[in-house]
Amino acid sequence: MIEGLLRVAENRWFRLVLVGMVFLGVQTTILNDMRPFGVSLQVMVLLAAASGLARGSETGAVAGFVVGLLYDLVLTTPLGLGAAVFAVVGYASGLANTFVHAPTWWTRMLMASVASALGMFLMPLALEVTGTEGALTGQVFLIALVVAVFNALAAPPAHWVCRWALRERARMR
Repeated sequence: MIEGLLRVAENRWFRLVLVGMVFLGVQTTILNDMRPFGVSLQVMVLLAAASGLARGSETGAVAGFVVGLLYDLVLTTPLGLGAAVFAVVGYASGLANTFVHAPTWWTRMLMASVASALGMFLMPLALEVTGTEGALTGQVFLIALVVAVFNALAAPPAHWVCRWALRERARMR
């Protein structure tokens, strides 16, 4: 019984869900009330981007899907829409990381910023495609800019958390 619980706790996807729930709690409580320039800061898209930066494009896409699905459970958008957008964000940030020879802290900040801005443009576009009217406005540019700047500043600790959460289990000999 205890061995089974330990085996579950060693699973990187289980750790990602736990980290995602903490980020979701911060997103829906603290950041829901903190609105610089009238923009709700988005740490969930940062978690998707940091996952791609930490472990590559394929893991980033799956992690982005999981994080987006967690976020979809509290949003009023169609279920799976955030998951699809965050999967693209995770994949794009992991793909961008492959073009940098030796990523440094500031290149990760820049890539997380660009991936976050991409997510903030893709979400209203996806909402428009699914029939939500008025989601794609000129306000999207301000939202993308504010979220990109905040997520760039928060990228180093988010990268560290994702690197820990998504590490593979050490193999026993």
